[in-house]
Formats: sequence, structure tokens, C-alpha cells
Amino acid sequence: MLDSLNGKSLAEVKFAVVDTETTGLSGSNDYVLQLGVVITRGDGTIEDQFVTFVRRFFWKPGRLGAYKVHGIKRSDLRRGVRPEAMLSRLDDYLRDSIFVAHNAKFDIGFLTGEADRLAKKLTFNGPLDTLRLSRALDPKRFNSHRLADVMKRYGVVVARQHDALADALGAAMVLPHLLEQHGVTTVEQLSAHFGV
Repeated sequence: MLDSLNGKSLAEVKFAVVDTETTGLSGSNDYVLQLGVVITRGDGTIEDQFVTFVRRFFWKPGRLGAYKVHGIKRSDLRRGVRPEAMLSRLDDYLRDSIFVAHNAKFDIGFLTGEADRLAKKLTFNGPLDTLRLSRALDPKRFNSHRLADVMKRYGVVVARQHDALADALGAAMVLPHLLEQHGVTTVEQLSAHFGV
């Protein structure tokens, strides 16, 4: 996909900024509870937003993971879409966008786990990791690179943390700042510097 974008500025490129809220920390053993996707351009223009809970029928208590962190209840999941529909919608977004997440390895692990359980395939163009972009600007690690702290550094405010859409929106809003600080303005530079 990126070859077809060569010569384009980042304002012409779509990024699918993704966040998941999950039952735990293992992409192969735990599950996605909520998915948030923000489609943005490299200049910060937001084109679309999508959020859904994922319908689950867990019978064991405690299977919702860190409730105190994400606040997701079983009643929220009953309003969600089936995992197959979540993956289908995500795949529509990913086809012509560069995948972005804060700690992308985490989200990709969960989304791949969901796809594997359903014998589906997702294609991740990229990925581009805002955590990695932030850390690269601070090689001696003087600063925290948690999403909330990166957002604070750039004056980005969202409604609440640990909500998939709010966190995806926060990462989408810091992305142009991080790219600018790295001096990245074209797809070729993005590929050269970050292997996207």
C-alpha cells in the first residue's frame, strides 16, 4: 500500500488510529471488550470516528479484566457487536490506512488473537507506534511516555482515559505533533525513519 503513496505529503495519507480495551494483557488468552478507531490525516484532520463494545457472553465472574481501569460492564457488552462484525469494520478502515496505536504491539496482539480465533486475517499497513515516536524524541527517558503524559505535553485533552475512542482520539491528536518534531512530512521519510 505504501508504495502507492510515494511522493505524497502526510496530509494526503490516511491513518487509522486504534485503541482497544481488553480483559487482560495476553492477546492470545484475553479478549477485546471495546474498539475505538479514529481516521485522521497526517496534518491532524480527523475524518471519521468509530467505537463499539464487543458482545461477549462470559459466565465466570471477573472476566471483564481491570474494571477499575476501563469501567466496562457486562450490560455494555450486550449492546456491542459480535467479534466478527468488529473485525469486519476494522478491516474496512485498515485497507487504505496506515495502522497507528500507542503501544501498537499490544493492540495488534489482541486484534490478531481475535482474528485467529475466527480464522480471519487482518492486514496492518505499518504499524506506526506513537509510543515509539515519543520515546525516540527522549532517548535518555527523562519523561514518561504513557499516553496521558504525552497528551499533556502537547496540550491534548479528551473526555476520559481508558475508553477506546477517547484513547484513540488522544493518540490521533498527538500524532501530528510527534511527526512534526521528527521532521517527517512525506511517506518516504516515514518509511525511512520508522520502517512503515
